[in-house]
Amino acid sequence: MSNLSQGPELPDLPSAVAQVKRHWAPQIIWIIPIVAVLVGLGLMYKALVDRGPTITVAFKSGDGLAAGKTFVKFKEVTIGLVKTVILSEDHQQVIATIQLNKDAADFAREDTRFWIVRPRITASGVSGLSTLLDGPFISADLGQSTSKMDSFVALEVPPILTDGNPGREFILRAPTLGSHGIGTPVYFRRLNVGQVVAYDLDKDGKNISIKVFVNAPYDQYVTNNARFWNASGIDVSINASGIQLQTESLVAVIAGGIAFEVPQGHDDKSERSTNQPSQAAATDSVQASSSLTERAKEDAVFTLFPTRVVAMKQPDTRTQRFVLNFKQSVRGLSVGAPVEFRGVNLGEVVSIETAMDPQTYEVIQPVEIFLYPDRLKVRSLKSGAILPPPVNEVERLKALIKKGFRAQMQTASFLTGQQYISLDFFPDAPKFTFNPSVYPPELPVIPNALEDAEKTVASVLKKTDRLVTKLDEKIIPDFDKTLKNINAITESDSPLITDMRDSMRELTKAATSIKTLTDMLDQQPQSLIFGKPAEGSKK
Repeated sequence: MSNLSQGPELPDLPSAVAQVKRHWAPQIIWIIPIVAVLVGLGLMYKALVDRGPTITVAFKSGDGLAAGKTFVKFKEVTIGLVKTVILSEDHQQVIATIQLNKDAADFAREDTRFWIVRPRITASGVSGLSTLLDGPFISADLGQSTSKMDSFVALEVPPILTDGNPGREFILRAPTLGSHGIGTPVYFRRLNVGQVVAYDLDKDGKNISIKVFVNAPYDQYVTNNARFWNASGIDVSINASGIQLQTESLVAVIAGGIAFEVPQGHDDKSERSTNQPSQAAATDSVQASSSLTERAKEDAVFTLFPTRVVAMKQPDTRTQRFVLNFKQSVRGLSVGAPVEFRGVNLGEVVSIETAMDPQTYEVIQPVEIFLYPDRLKVRSLKSGAILPPPVNEVERLKALIKKGFRAQMQTASFLTGQQYISLDFFPDAPKFTFNPSVYPPELPVIPNALEDAEKTVASVLKKTDRLVTKLDEKIIPDFDKTLKNINAITESDSPLITDMRDSMRELTKAATSIKTLTDMLDQQPQSLIFGKPAEGSKK
């Protein structure tokens, strides 16, 4: 036992060291986060791959825009999403940052248009009703430009989309926009064949350019000679046939409308047979007529007339300017008033001024007019054929003036007091020398019948005033003297009245005697033979 206790005396023996052996084994719980990381990386990669360009669109108002909620759509398909909505640096606009989808990268073009879709009621109908439930969204119209852009300005008014629709666009020029707007219908023979798609003020600020789209197949009827007019409201005209009322539709009356038509050709066989134009002139006429009947090109420009009557009126190719010097008031005469020859409209008034002679201080009213001689077709009294225009119009005008051709102001309506210029022949008119060397040449004028009546009344009043003055100066004093003499004669103490009283007394006595005699004869008729009986016999 004592030998076993001597452990320290064995220094060469090794000591045992315990070691734990580790074995690694995969745990199933790590599969879930690994899969999540892989899915996240995949989604991130897909988002990076599918993400399209980022653009900014400026709006005047942020109404309806919400980051992460407002979508961008094209043909009701989502192509992007609004990421942020902030104010511009000058605080005048709202800038929306839009993330487009990868398949919508083409929408980042220079002429792409964006606008907010909301419920709208226009002349063409109601749109945007789906936004009442889903909320407003941004709509896009793909541009055709090849240039890229990442900053846009939104439209305030939704445009009319015509891309892909068969038809053509045309431009109408008008002095004012009137009641027309986006969606205003276009009519052809009272059929709705198109609509207004855009409008803008010209650079010179004088006219409005209205772009209309005419659907196929009706666009083939828009020729170079087509006439467009404002079909808004009701057109009322009064003529020999009575009152005529024209309108396109109830929508055009309420919301406005535009109509077009091609004027019907007129029969000019007699004119061609009378004038006998040359072969070259006939060829030019045929070519011009063919050009007018051809289909109008895309974006052709037309004039928008105020009414159908004005639109269908034949254009005036020749214009003559004259001046009429009136010495009377031109009240009621306005610029644009018609110039007529026996009811035929030959022109219009273009200016009204006042002139004065600095030496005599004579005042006249120069009225300048336009005459359109082609409006009056002159026919031969013998053959009835239309006469060609004169070779020397000055000589013909001199001959007409020599026969009494004069201008006169007349009243068109006693209710409104409007005046117009009437041309006619007055054989008794004073002579006038026509001078064609001045411009514009002067046409002679005569006062109208109303002015002559006024002058006659004024002359009668003047003569009446003279007569009254003469009566007051000569006749009335004599008459007053006569009245005084009559009063002096008829006074109660005048000799005439005294003599008349005495005469009346004598007449009374004579009448009493005669009555006594007649009574006696009535009682004693024998007294005519035997005389008056004695006093005693009466008893």
